[in-house]
Amino acid sequence: MLKHLKLFLALCVLAISAGCSTVKQAPEETEPATPDAVEAEVTPTPPARPDPDDYPVAPFTKDALYQLLVAEVAGYRGQYDVALDKYVKAAIDTRDPGVAERATRLAAYLKRNDVALQTAQIWAQEDPDDIDAHRHAADQLMRVGDLEGAVKHLEAVKRLGGLADFSMFAYRAATLDEEGRKSLLGVISKMLDEFPGDDQLMFSKAVLLEQSGELDEALALADQLLADKQNINVIILKVNALKDLHRTDEALAFMKEAIGEMKENRRLRLIYARLLFESDKLDEAAEQYEIVHKQAPSDGDILFALALIAMEQGNDASARGYLDQMVRWNRRAGEAHFYLGSIAEKNGDASTALREYKQVGNGYEFLPAQSRIASLMLEEGKVDEARGYLESARAEHPERYDELVMVEAQLLSERGLEKPVFDLMDKAIARDPGNIDLLYFRAMTGEKFGHLDILERDLNKIIALDPDNADALNALGYTLTDRTDRHEEALKLIQRALEIKPDEAAFIDSLGWVMYRMQKFDKALAYLRKALQMFPNDEVAAHLGEVLWVVGKKTEANKVWENALELKPDSKVLKQVIQRFTGE
Repeated sequence: MLKHLKLFLALCVLAISAGCSTVKQAPEETEPATPDAVEAEVTPTPPARPDPDDYPVAPFTKDALYQLLVAEVAGYRGQYDVALDKYVKAAIDTRDPGVAERATRLAAYLKRNDVALQTAQIWAQEDPDDIDAHRHAADQLMRVGDLEGAVKHLEAVKRLGGLADFSMFAYRAATLDEEGRKSLLGVISKMLDEFPGDDQLMFSKAVLLEQSGELDEALALADQLLADKQNINVIILKVNALKDLHRTDEALAFMKEAIGEMKENRRLRLIYARLLFESDKLDEAAEQYEIVHKQAPSDGDILFALALIAMEQGNDASARGYLDQMVRWNRRAGEAHFYLGSIAEKNGDASTALREYKQVGNGYEFLPAQSRIASLMLEEGKVDEARGYLESARAEHPERYDELVMVEAQLLSERGLEKPVFDLMDKAIARDPGNIDLLYFRAMTGEKFGHLDILERDLNKIIALDPDNADALNALGYTLTDRTDRHEEALKLIQRALEIKPDEAAFIDSLGWVMYRMQKFDKALAYLRKALQMFPNDEVAAHLGEVLWVVGKKTEANKVWENALELKPDSKVLKQVIQRFTGE
């Protein structure tokens, strides 16, 4: 078994040059010979054969020795890819744990995770008592999502007396399906029976329980862990469980107590501040953020949070102060310029708003800023200037050509400029005929201006290009239901969309609507009730209320409409349907 590669490589050189597996030993230094010793030298005793256990090497074929020597020389010369290829081949051929270790560490250094996964498993299989081997194997298996394989290696680390990071493993389990999480939960629970009271295992189980929706059990484990010592990860777990159980007041009280004991923990205070903000306790949230702000005055995240709170409270002067600091410190400066522009626009200062929007940069706020710049120009009647500005932006940012076309088209559409918007879209699609996003946008624009021929043409082209485009199938099916008497054709399109996305509430609403048009009222009510439960939307509520009214359930219809209006008081679709049926 190869344990020390340098010794091994030295022996490689000797083995290749001598063509045999023995190495002649240099004579040891001795005292001057005595007369009695001379006779002994005449008939020397044959040296004892070396014991194989005295040498940390295993027999290799000449080919394997050559591959390893090439690998070492390549590594010495900085040719790491060559070295890795040779080590991997040798690891696979010889299954020597020392070679597999060398290959794994080099692969990890080169970020060749696919290779590291293969060699780490060889290493762990051939040297099952090596903690590092199991750690590497677990890490690589977690990277590819094989958490059930990873947990076996973490279990081996635990049994060998190493520190197994089950917490990281548990968090990654969030990507598993319910069955996978259940399986892992069983493994962790079994290990807890063997290692009762182990903090890592208890925390991992609590995380898995929380991810599985078993919140009370997760909370009980969190409380058990916190009884011994405060741990920020366990605190966060408890807070999340309380929030999910809709026990926000308890979460806030618990966090306040935890902050009292861990005053210097910045991460904990930020979590507390965010929880206060989400609970609409803005003054208290600002107080917590200000404490952290004094500790880190240039932290852009803290400054931005304080600016948002000030804007929410209508304190524009304070918000500008925080945003100006973000610009001075160059922390999230693009966002700062965007919100400075929005404050100026709200206060009627168009010139300042334009100046700020133009300094946003090329980040997340770029497109909203371009939209606001063009919109301000359009509001002043400068249509040509606004369109020229967006055309220049497309020239400067060709990678965002399509997005900027849709920004302009949306602005033109909102202002009822029908011919310019279709001219723009036609030109953009002629440039890229297979662009599904542009085709879909033009189709919806056609629907808005009553051109069902444009909508049908473009949606059918999308479906031809992408037969599984569920959104296009549903959009065409719903429009044919709502605007024509082609209900059988519409039904087939909507059913195809639902085969692709069976849990899409908007598609279920479409199915309910086509059933209504086909006078299948019981089915219509069943689908529309389900859609509204999944997605409390004003349009779905309008549909359900209409069907209820038509079948004589007017009291329930009014209740559905009233509830929807509470959520969206300015809904035009709700007001229109209520006016049509009640006259109010």
